[in-house]
Amino acid sequence: MKHFVLFFSLVLSCIGLNAQPKTSAPTPTTRNAADVISIYGGAYAGIAGVNYNPNWGQSGGVNPAFDPGAGDVVMAYTNFNYQGTGFEGNAQNASEMEFIHIDVWTSNATVLKFTPIDNSGNGPAEVLVDVTLKAGAWSSVDLPKSAFTGMSWKSVIQLKFDGQAGVSPSDIYLDNIYFWKKPAATGEDATLKELKVDGNTIPGFAPSALKYAYGVPGGGAVPQITLATTNDDKATITKITQATAIPGDATVQVTAGNGTTTATYVISYFYSSPENPAPTPTATSVLSMYSDAYTNVDVDTWRTDWSQSTFEATTIKGNATLKYTNLGFNGIETIKKPVDASAMTTMHMDVWTPNITVFNVKLVSFMGDGFGGANGDSEANINANLVANQWNSISIPLKDFTDAGLKSLKDLSQLIFTSTPFGSGIAFVDNIYFSGATTGINEDQSNLDMYPNPVHNGGTIHFNGAVKSVEIFAMTGHKVYESQEQAISVSGLPTGLYTIKSIDQSGIISIHKLIIR
Repeated sequence: MKHFVLFFSLVLSCIGLNAQPKTSAPTPTTRNAADVISIYGGAYAGIAGVNYNPNWGQSGGVNPAFDPGAGDVVMAYTNFNYQGTGFEGNAQNASEMEFIHIDVWTSNATVLKFTPIDNSGNGPAEVLVDVTLKAGAWSSVDLPKSAFTGMSWKSVIQLKFDGQAGVSPSDIYLDNIYFWKKPAATGEDATLKELKVDGNTIPGFAPSALKYAYGVPGGGAVPQITLATTNDDKATITKITQATAIPGDATVQVTAGNGTTTATYVISYFYSSPENPAPTPTATSVLSMYSDAYTNVDVDTWRTDWSQSTFEATTIKGNATLKYTNLGFNGIETIKKPVDASAMTTMHMDVWTPNITVFNVKLVSFMGDGFGGANGDSEANINANLVANQWNSISIPLKDFTDAGLKSLKDLSQLIFTSTPFGSGIAFVDNIYFSGATTGINEDQSNLDMYPNPVHNGGTIHFNGAVKSVEIFAMTGHKVYESQEQAISVSGLPTGLYTIKSIDQSGIISIHKLIIR
């Protein structure tokens, strides 16, 4: 029995010693830069902006610099169930590539599936394909594009590995992850080595990618192609056609050395931001989350860590604006101080986009006892169709949310919006607020006017006639001042937008908006 235990212990020790690779992955074949798009590995120049460990709720960890002992680092997925790699800000057009190569080592994984994730809208976004494994040894796999049935690879933004169909969790080690194609025959290479616009290389340029979307800030001039060089010295640039307007296309035509093989590179220019800020809102009974026109409630974050988006607080001609790029979905949270919109009737936001067709808006209530509390959580979402290259004023009746299943408007803790197309949306957002009836005030009009408006903090407003009473309301609907004087000091009132109800000596009511600066 002691001999058996000793033998069993030795077996376990050997297994433990072989739980990690002790050698580097095989060295890849030498290839031309035009024939490769490298995501990970030292054999080829890799693309920029890669996140090897995005937060997808996976169980394991990632070490992109694990050294098996030979000095050539590999990427380790430990406690692996599934794992993503993201480069949403540097989408790759791999449509001309023919294979994707992966070197993988494992001692305990039994199933590994893989897919690129494409957000071009051409064909399926992902197709999981089995990757051959060899226990305790490196497996070099070249998966043909045809195995990913229907995928275009026109805009690859992520990679996904999934081991949940086998032993899970497990440990796997990866190296040399790259798309590739067979080199062109001698004299048939019509690819470019470099392509510059206004003196700068086109973002995401790859010799094999023939089509590019090039964003220009709103109101900007039409860019010009300033450099195009071929990979093959015998190939020639036969024609460059500059764009004359935005939106518009510029093209570079290339002819290979054989005189017959050709390629045409197309750069499609579009405005990537609005030229002017969102319209100034005019609603008077408002609970505002984000707007220069109102006093805003406290917001915990404009982008949660579980969002799939890139966020920037920017300005458009001095007007604060929220900017989201690479947008799949984005969460905004008010968990510390939930929004009570129960007295409001409408949710509003202004959205500008060059490419989003459907903007899905979701409201989430934690029902008064926090996320996952005993009361449960409640949510509902509504679609808004957007028109490109203009400000879209979205006003959604809150009844639409409650009719769709939202149980409470008193404890709104999350606002989530989702883009179609997913993962590549660009959205500029402003004037996010809930609005309602104008605090029960009659809005009949009279000739009673006030000045100056706007007024500086500490200043005085005057009415052009005798008044019976004046009431000032904050945007929350609360009355903050009352007087019977024809001249009123606004000293002590914070800057922002207010509603003034005045009644003249004839009893006629006037409603004014007042801005205090």
